Amino acid sequence: MTVSNTHFPMLKLISLSKKVITNPYAGVLMSLLLILPSLYIILEDITIIRKEYFFLAIGIPLYIKSLNKIFDEILNSGNDKFK
Repeated sequence: MTVSNTHFPMLKLISLSKKVITNPYAGVLMSLLLILPSLYIILEDITIIRKEYFFLAIGIPLYIKSLNKIFDEILNSGNDKFK
């Protein structure tokens, strides 16, 4: 019996998902997908407690954390990139 060196599709999917999760730009996109529809629904009638408040509570910290990562990468990368 021989062992092949080919990657299984599941391993490719796992490695792709790890790259997406650690990518701060994906975090910004995901948080905006949570924040914008929630704000649209909440602004119709702000006196009613809705599930969208919870989406905002999750989306805003995720947005801030992702932007913080992006700006830290820009500031720590050095000035050689912009010359």
